[in-house]
Amino acid sequence: MEDQDRPAPVTAANRGWIVSPVFDLLFLANLGWLLLLLPGLATRTDTAIDFWQVYFLTLPHRWITLVLVLTDTDRRSAQTHKLVAVAALVAVLVTGAFFGTGAFLCLALVDYIWNSWHFASQHAGVLRMYARKVGGGSAWLERWGLRAFVTYGALRAAGWATGGIEADTSYLPWLKGTDWAVLVVPVALILTNFIGATRDRIGKLAYLASVCALYTGFVLSLHFGWSGFVVIFAAAGSMFHAVEYLAIVTHYARRREAVGSPGRFRTLARYWTLFLGGYVLALGSVGVLASRPDSGLVVLWQGLNLWAAFVHYAFDGMIWKLRRPETAAALGVTQP
Repeated sequence: MEDQDRPAPVTAANRGWIVSPVFDLLFLANLGWLLLLLPGLATRTDTAIDFWQVYFLTLPHRWITLVLVLTDTDRRSAQTHKLVAVAALVAVLVTGAFFGTGAFLCLALVDYIWNSWHFASQHAGVLRMYARKVGGGSAWLERWGLRAFVTYGALRAAGWATGGIEADTSYLPWLKGTDWAVLVVPVALILTNFIGATRDRIGKLAYLASVCALYTGFVLSLHFGWSGFVVIFAAAGSMFHAVEYLAIVTHYARRREAVGSPGRFRTLARYWTLFLGGYVLALGSVGVLASRPDSGLVVLWQGLNLWAAFVHYAFDGMIWKLRRPETAAALGVTQP
């Protein structure tokens, strides 16, 4: 193999990080979410932060999975027929729901629950990437404990927002007790990773501390009914998820310049920063225009985005499995 086909060697400064200290802290640990705690910055649901997040983070991060699958033979691998079948099945589901009920409301619950699990699975996946590089912690706790913790926070928020389960006072003691029980998970995750920790584990600990702090704050805000903080942590969670995913795809694209199969995606990867900037700006602008009530495209746009969301959830569970050696190698987390 020629030198240009070899990934860059890991330096001492970057050992233990997925990419580098600066990249990981800003885009994987997403420490910028702490700025949302500043007074008045994100205490309402109609701030400029929400506008930019919805159209220029959440929207692009969902659709970019389709870009990957369409242009990258390595991500499709031997799953092309299965991926096409999933996309077609979701299209039938969304179209059938609309023509059967005249709206997409019946799929809203499915979307929320699936998205909650998707958030949790992505965080668990990134944590496993760190674990493959530096070890530490409990594999079972990091895979299933973190998923349960994050999913609980999201579902708990749904109950709070609708006033459903909290309206019945007979359930409140059980609900409050469950809150405290669930908060044992982040404590256990942090403690098990501190045991035998070395300098190489700083990146993993930073990522884990950031995720645990966000969702601990979320659960505590819901528990005590701190409405302003509930909005802040909900916004932070959505921002965290989208930025993290775009960062992982960016890391993958950079590595694909030198590893994996040749093809359209490798060509795209060579201009990734330029492409990503243009893609985010273009798709976000289309989203803003298509969402306007006078555009005549609102219903169509809603349907397309619901389809893209479901496809994104399903595809991500299929194309990023770290137990596949080729996927782990492409992300630079092959275990020694």
